[in-house]
Amino acid sequence: MMKWQEYQEAVAVLYEQADGFGNVKRNVMVPDKITGQPRQIDVLIEIEAKGHSLKLLVDAKFHADPIDVKQIESVLALADAVGANKAIIVAANGWTEPAEKKADHTGCDLRLLSLEEAIDILIPDKWEMCPSCLHDCIVLDDDGALITADGLLFWWLAGQCRECKYAFAWCQECGIYTDIPFGDSATCTCGHLWENKSDGVNLTLAEERMDGEPNPGEQE
Repeated sequence: MMKWQEYQEAVAVLYEQADGFGNVKRNVMVPDKITGQPRQIDVLIEIEAKGHSLKLLVDAKFHADPIDVKQIESVLALADAVGANKAIIVAANGWTEPAEKKADHTGCDLRLLSLEEAIDILIPDKWEMCPSCLHDCIVLDDDGALITADGLLFWWLAGQCRECKYAFAWCQECGIYTDIPFGDSATCTCGHLWENKSDGVNLTLAEERMDGEPNPGEQE
């Protein structure tokens, strides 16, 4: 599954991408205004407006269920403890109706950022929801490039589901997405062999299979 730290990072990137939205700080420690003890903040946004300094506290909620009133109150208490002017909660799976009423009444902003959107922020256009277990996304973070026998550059993307090891491979040459169960193999339109093993997706080019020898031009 996507880790909560990764979701928190995606929330930070989301606000960093908002042009002119102030100074965005990730995972910072801010002293409690009463006790002086450090308090962890997922994202802190500092805005200078007309001579005034405003602090916005953003809290990432990577929960399997919609957040409830208690979680709204917890974030509001944290915002008050560190002297933030406003609290914003970004949730992966929404919120309950009572939580929304509480947030509206207290001026706390709620924003939905799904798992799919979070992964797309971190690794744009390089993920697919796993069709096997439906519990995690397959991130195409295994890539490579080599010079083929005819002198052309060939590159690919591949990745495994962290939950069930189901794999995708994307062949740049023929443009085909190939899905491969763990321990299995598949051949794309080009004739290249893709194998889903414990160490990831292994590629054997069509000409290598014919020659029976590795391509000496292979590069990492």
